[in-house]
Amino acid sequence: MPTRRIHITGASGSGTTTLGKALAVAIQARHFDTDSYYWDTFGPPLQMKRDVPQRLALLKEAIQEPFWVLSGSLDG
Repeated sequence: MPTRRIHITGASGSGTTTLGKALAVAIQARHFDTDSYYWDTFGPPLQMKRDVPQRLALLKEAIQEPFWVLSGSLDG
């Protein structure tokens, strides 16, 4: 099965999410953003980090699909 997987990385606020969403629409792929895996959805937004094993498990599950665009930084 052919795949199309793209990771757009950049500094916070540089437009990686905006570009990722637009590209995903253009190539008819699913869009994922690293913030969705880094930050916990419990509590106030963007304040509680997920544990690293939980982040990785959620991201690994998501990127099993053959077509996706991932936006955001994954490095420290």
